[in-house]
Amino acid sequence: MKATMEWEQKCRRCGRCCFEKLDLDGEILYTDEPCEYLDPATRLCSVYPQRHTARPGCAPLTPEHLAMGILPADCPYVDGLPNYRAPRLRET
Repeated sequence: MKATMEWEQKCRRCGRCCFEKLDLDGEILYTDEPCEYLDPATRLCSVYPQRHTARPGCAPLTPEHLAMGILPADCPYVDGLPNYRAPRLRET
């Protein structure tokens, strides 16, 4: 439980991880569409404890998912990951 709390405390609550992403040939791109459960006022998930069942596409933050490049470069969860390639904003 302590490890989970320490992991959760890394989050800055920016909400950027809750925006839709596209995988184009291995490159992750952000869209300007937030998840329907992201509260724009608080930048928090409104169904956080049930997020993976409420929205099956919500990826848990595992080392494998982090390595895919789904979080912003300044996110504390990816701080120090060697050769981390952050997603870029999709140009419309």
